[in-house]
Amino acid sequence: MRGVVYLGESEVEVRDFPDPEPGHGQVVVEMKVGGLCGSDLHKYHNTREWAESREGMISGHEPTGVVAEVGAGVVNVKVGDRVCVYHRVGCGHCVECASGTPAHCPTGGAFGRTQDGSHADYMLTESRYCLPLPESLSFEVGTQLACTAGTAFAGASKISANAGDWYVVFGLGPVGMTALLTGQGMGYRTIGVDVQAYRVDLAKRVGNGAVIDASQEDPVEAIRELTGGKGAAGVVECSGNGKARFQAAQVAGRKGTVVYVGAGASDLAINIGDLIGKDITIRGNSVYPVGAYYEAVEFLQRNEVPLDDIVTHRYTIDQAVEAFRTFDAGETGKVVFEWT
Repeated sequence: MRGVVYLGESEVEVRDFPDPEPGHGQVVVEMKVGGLCGSDLHKYHNTREWAESREGMISGHEPTGVVAEVGAGVVNVKVGDRVCVYHRVGCGHCVECASGTPAHCPTGGAFGRTQDGSHADYMLTESRYCLPLPESLSFEVGTQLACTAGTAFAGASKISANAGDWYVVFGLGPVGMTALLTGQGMGYRTIGVDVQAYRVDLAKRVGNGAVIDASQEDPVEAIRELTGGKGAAGVVECSGNGKARFQAAQVAGRKGTVVYVGAGASDLAINIGDLIGKDITIRGNSVYPVGAYYEAVEFLQRNEVPLDDIVTHRYTIDQAVEAFRTFDAGETGKVVFEWT
């Protein structure tokens, strides 16, 4: 089979690998769609020494496809099942794993980071990470649910607001765009904010709310005007940019909730007057618990959330070099590998 390997310093290559074979409790998934995530770019830009230390580990952590083989003891899936594969892995026995949060397992890791990932024709996984993907949802939606859409849904779900309330998303990359569309599906009046012209335009085309180009106007003033000075009941910050983090608390209304999702600098600066004076709630969100996947699937089946429309670039696995270069340039929505 073919698989993508990081070479370091913004280079990847496609290599041939033996087809994986499932052991006890494991399955092999034939990939149908595998997404590229912003965190993949951090690895893409890493050093050659780091890449060599991976010893040919396959990249990618947004797997969706069809079960091709099952090992002994597997009872939750069978050959032919459509699955999304949860992207974080754990020991399977600790309280975090038993609680459905393997992302917080003390000895855990992730596909594409600590073991072979999803940028390959086939992927080996413990069967417990295979989550059912209904026929009503496409493989392109499934690859987003594996990481970006699941994370966005979990973040948006931490907002305590009512339909018709104002809801703001800073940063309109794949996670932010999904958070914006999720908010629209929840009935909020939405405002998206970004500085990248391509993503601003994509949000205007795909969504139905207001979109602010923060490179052209002050988003704080624009949001105050749009909300009649009340601010937003919910804000999701997905850029990780220090200025946007500060502005997220500024645009929150009284008793609003700000959820920080975007990774970036370790420090968080906000005006204490925003926190105390408006009695806002600040929350963080790191990926999502397994149970949120089922909630997200049900939500997407009940509400119109056009996640397929934010996939703007599709490549075969043999085009991995071009796919990573294009995604790295920033003028994309969701970028995926597809298999027929």
